[in-house]
Amino acid sequence: MRKVNGEDPFIKAEVVKIDAELGLVFGWGIVCKVDGEPYFDSQRDHIPEASMLRATADFMEKSRMSSEMHARDDDGVPMGDGAVIFSFPLTTEVAKALEIDTRKTGWLVAIKPSPGVLAKFKSGEYAGFSIGGGRLVDEDVV
Repeated sequence: MRKVNGEDPFIKAEVVKIDAELGLVFGWGIVCKVDGEPYFDSQRDHIPEASMLRATADFMEKSRMSSEMHARDDDGVPMGDGAVIFSFPLTTEVAKALEIDTRKTGWLVAIKPSPGVLAKFKSGEYAGFSIGGGRLVDEDVV
């Protein structure tokens, strides 16, 4: 995993809706494109749709863990706080096939955090959330 400014680069999800009754937080786990153009995050990373699809399929099959703002144990292993309950990879091709008109493509998720972490979302203390995953390989895409 590559370090950025001395820190591990994690995927930060943009929260778009909180359902307090169900205890769910909805948002973008990964953004691939905005207005048809590659999206680059604050670390200047871009995740192509094909890479997102492979990575999220593996994540959903093997982990589904959410964590509280990238919490890790002493060995660097993600500490779970909840689970990714819903996962939808919205690629350009999937959106077209389903007749969905969208400005963004990427990975839509809903997590179910612990009650304490949910309260931080509801209060506005947390505006993004993290999944219990990490990048294993960097690939330069031209």
